[in-house]
Amino acid sequence: MTATTDHLSTAPESLDRLNLFMGVQAREVRPGHLVLAQEVGSRFHDHRGQTILGSIGVLADACPGGTLGNSIPAGVGMVLSQMSATLAAPLPAHGVVVATGDAVHLDVDAGIGLAAGVMHDGDGAAVAVLQSRGVLVTRPRANADAVLSGERLPVPAPEPCAAPDELAGRAGLDVVDAIASGRIARGPLAGLLDLNLTDVERGSLTATFAPQAWMSNPLGSIQGGVLITAADLVNGLVAQTLTAVDQQYRILDLRIDFVRSPDTDGPDIRAEAEVVRAGRRLALIESRLIDNSGQVLIRAAASAQLF
Repeated sequence: MTATTDHLSTAPESLDRLNLFMGVQAREVRPGHLVLAQEVGSRFHDHRGQTILGSIGVLADACPGGTLGNSIPAGVGMVLSQMSATLAAPLPAHGVVVATGDAVHLDVDAGIGLAAGVMHDGDGAAVAVLQSRGVLVTRPRANADAVLSGERLPVPAPEPCAAPDELAGRAGLDVVDAIASGRIARGPLAGLLDLNLTDVERGSLTATFAPQAWMSNPLGSIQGGVLITAADLVNGLVAQTLTAVDQQYRILDLRIDFVRSPDTDGPDIRAEAEVVRAGRRLALIESRLIDNSGQVLIRAAASAQLF
């Protein structure tokens, strides 16, 4: 499949306003190498009060993808066509996540590049391994002036997590159904995207969220990290529909193909997630983000641990 995504990797000279909005900081920047960090905490938690891959979706997109962006000639753009992340350990609920990325291969003539990276927690322990594939584009930067202006976006107050007693003693399907109906809080991360569940069944669900101006990259489309966040949220929620009373779960890995980028002033985006196989300890999940015409924007595959 030909990748036609139009979300931009991190600018080589400085971080754009979305990265700043998400609390991403640049620690080291040189051609083919990038070290970024993000403070995680209650602002980025899911409904359980946990940090998930979606909590650092923008960071995962920016690094190692940004190592390709700072390696290419001036006047050329680099976008990600594919990203994969494999968790090595649970992400910290609070503290710092540091992402280091390196360009592995860049062929300007062929218009393609590969990069790899690793994420560590504040103690230096590896928590995730990343791989990215980028493609060169010459599309004009329609929103570059605003995104790269250095102006910081206002940070909204985070929505609450669900109370522990609201989750205790419930099967996962009951929890997710209660989130859909508003009886249980959806959590700060879903609140940030304004993600709303519309249909929930065991092993499948549908949700929607509206593009917003803060999600924009310099090309005027939604940055890929925001799409990573949306995909990871619905993958986790559909995994939870499989769990028994008080049973826990976590997403172990996520692979995303960016097919087409939605505009930040476009219509609502529909997210669909489905369990394709469920065992006692592992579930395989497929998800898609789709526009109002039925065009697939991204497709994703994930593995969930049930324990």
